Amino acid sequence: MTASFVAQDDLPAQAVPPPPPPPAARNPRWRSRGAISVVSTLLLIFAFTAFAELGSMAGWWSDNVLPAPSVVFVEFGPMLSQGQFWTDAARTGIEVSISILAGSLIGFSAGLLFWKRPTVGRVFEPYLVSFYAVPLVLFYPVMIVLVGINATSVIILASIMAAIPMALNTAVGLNSMPPVYMKLARSLNASPRQTLFAIAIPAAGPFIAAGLRLAVVYALIGSIAMEFTTAQAGLGYRIRYLYEVFDNNQMFAYIVVVVVLSGLLTVILSVLERVMLRGRNL
Repeated sequence: MTASFVAQDDLPAQAVPPPPPPPAARNPRWRSRGAISVVSTLLLIFAFTAFAELGSMAGWWSDNVLPAPSVVFVEFGPMLSQGQFWTDAARTGIEVSISILAGSLIGFSAGLLFWKRPTVGRVFEPYLVSFYAVPLVLFYPVMIVLVGINATSVIILASIMAAIPMALNTAVGLNSMPPVYMKLARSLNASPRQTLFAIAIPAAGPFIAAGLRLAVVYALIGSIAMEFTTAQAGLGYRIRYLYEVFDNNQMFAYIVVVVVLSGLLTVILSVLERVMLRGRNL
């Protein structure tokens, strides 16, 4: 018999799993986008404030048109110490919050209905698109006749304004979902609830997030605009009142408050969108 010898290097080596990759930075693109957005926004605000201050000091325009920011900022002390300001801010905050919540829920439900029942969607979608292009403030006198001059009329119209973009974007997102997703759900015998929350909604996430952004914007615009028209309280009403009594400094202070409110809503939406789209390769 001849003995066979195998070289040591020819022996099969035991498979060793590769070392785990180092943990990657969490959402680096999100962080870079957020940092760029914050820095650019702060720079724009600073540049506009400096330009307005310089223009007012140099007499490029009348203070009745745009007062100096330093003069406007002085108004915040007396304004914040008045109970009237907090009453107006509370009313506007309640109207905007309810309008966002109601409009988002109604619009999301309508979008789901249009996706589940395409015939219903084809019937109502042209009307929603038409209403989307029409300022619903035109219907405020009708709401006054129906429910009176109160916060309810503002909330109803602002909710409708918020619901329309939410419904359209939700329907578009769900209808643009690849058909293979639903085939996969059926092959796995997924329940309707699992299909909706685990497949359909995540797939339409970017469209739903865009619809939510528009819903918040339209709810804020609708509330302020309708308060500006004929309401008896709220930030919009106070801006109109100060304009009528020629108190420009305090009027611009209230305008700054509305701008700050819209900025806070934008920040909250950015955080919410990041949570909604977590795990997606954006």
